[in-house]
Amino acid sequence: MNLEKRLSYLPEQKRAYICGEIERVNDEWIFFDEEQEEAALLEEMTTGDIEVFRNGQWLRGYWQNDGIVRLGGSVLFLHNGEIVRFRKPLPYAYRQWLEELQEKTFFRFVDWLNSLHFSLYDCLYCYNGLLFKPVGVNFIIFDNTELIANVQHYYERDGIYKDRFELTLHTGNRFICTQIS
Repeated sequence: MNLEKRLSYLPEQKRAYICGEIERVNDEWIFFDEEQEEAALLEEMTTGDIEVFRNGQWLRGYWQNDGIVRLGGSVLFLHNGEIVRFRKPLPYAYRQWLEELQEKTFFRFVDWLNSLHFSLYDCLYCYNGLLFKPVGVNFIIFDNTELIANVQHYYERDGIYKDRFELTLHTGNRFICTQIS
């Protein structure tokens, strides 16, 4: 099962979106990121998918251009001051790493991560040794704005799948999760 399909089975992950307000300035739509307090062209923020907050709900659509969002068979025209959001992109090595995990291991890892108040979208950095060799250690750093965690993923892919995860918080607390398939 590919990563997009796996993600669709998960409960909504915290911090999965970049959210902000939009405004039309000099004939261009500008996105003001709430969290980073930065501004960017709206068209540079999206690969097409965009969600617009209207009437108390998020409407998922596809950015066309010039303030037009296609919602299935209808069209939505954006207005100054509207709130929009985009799903945060996952770093390439991290996406590849998540794809490589067996389904059972993937879902167990996500549950474990969520139980420690981290989201899949909190990844800052991922070293993915699986791209190069069948036995080794991967390093993934997560930041949920309150805690920073380093995950060491010990793996073997020589005919059998073995995965062991160690998570160390910046506070010094450590957690171990073993999944041997």
